[in-house]
Amino acid sequence: MRPTLRPEGLLEHLALHLNLAPTPVAEAMFGMATTRVVMAGVTLGVYAELAQGAASPEEVASRRGLDTSGTRHLLECLAALGHVGRRDTRYALTRVSRRWLDPASPTYVGGFLEFHYDQWDWWAKLEEAVRSGRSFEIHDFGPDDPRWRRYIVAMFQLARLSAPEVARSLRLPPEPQSLLDLGGGHGWFAAEICRRHPTLTATVLDLPGSARIGREIIAEAGMSRRVIHREGDLLTDDLGGPHDGVLCFQIIHHLTPEQNLALFERVRAALKPGGIFAVLDYFTPAADRKPDSAAFLGLHFYLTSTAATYAEDDLRGWLRQAGFEPPRRIRLRRLPIQALFEARASSSGVTA
Repeated sequence: MRPTLRPEGLLEHLALHLNLAPTPVAEAMFGMATTRVVMAGVTLGVYAELAQGAASPEEVASRRGLDTSGTRHLLECLAALGHVGRRDTRYALTRVSRRWLDPASPTYVGGFLEFHYDQWDWWAKLEEAVRSGRSFEIHDFGPDDPRWRRYIVAMFQLARLSAPEVARSLRLPPEPQSLLDLGGGHGWFAAEICRRHPTLTATVLDLPGSARIGREIIAEAGMSRRVIHREGDLLTDDLGGPHDGVLCFQIIHHLTPEQNLALFERVRAALKPGGIFAVLDYFTPAADRKPDSAAFLGLHFYLTSTAATYAEDDLRGWLRQAGFEPPRRIRLRRLPIQALFEARASSSGVTA
């Protein structure tokens, strides 16, 4: 059944359609409010409380040490967003949101939402970055900086949603022995690939702060014997090898075109004959298409590493120049705004 608009909702929709109401005001006010409300549900323990069962604002406030009036306002906003349902005076997580917001769920994304407090601070520096061209380098934190934990846990919670599908999609050589995961942080993609290939062990090469958190995640999963974290810089450190496969997931948007080409050339030299190079990332739409959410991601990467999202043709060009065959593009159901490419070294060497 199609949803129906209340009369006042229809008038609002018509006013926006006819450009009688200022859309930028709604985007600024409600975009900001929506983000902060969803984040607050994690930090204030509201989702965790409602995961135990329906509760009134008074009960949630009492158990979590909150103001009752503020809690009621927050619950009403979460209900408006559809994350919480209300029956009479009691609220509960909806069936859909329980999958993502119940801390006991294997698909919980609360860590990613908490990471948004760091991102909130970075976006506050947007105007400064656009004026100066200087970004807020999120990979320059000291090894013990607490932001590493929030960052890597957030990326892990997203990765575990798609890692099994990625592992099924890659065509490693028979009985592979060695996998290198460049900047793999949490190591979860490598772990899922190792689970699929009993003969395989993996090395995750990443910065010290990232590797420290990744080791904890892999140890908790009981995979420390097969997924090893090595501290280093993927741009300068030896890549080892020869490897049956190399992963470069969500890395190229942090690098310049020159850095990507140089990295790809080093990867080719580190692969065994018949080995694969897998690249997973966000890509900009073709020039003749209307800008979409990738535009916001491109700005985000500019803000946090002075880099950008690239076009798929850019990737194909770097692979060709580095001596890889034309890549296989893999469509992923769990990652609709990303693309996975798998390439093998060209038998004829580097091509022009």
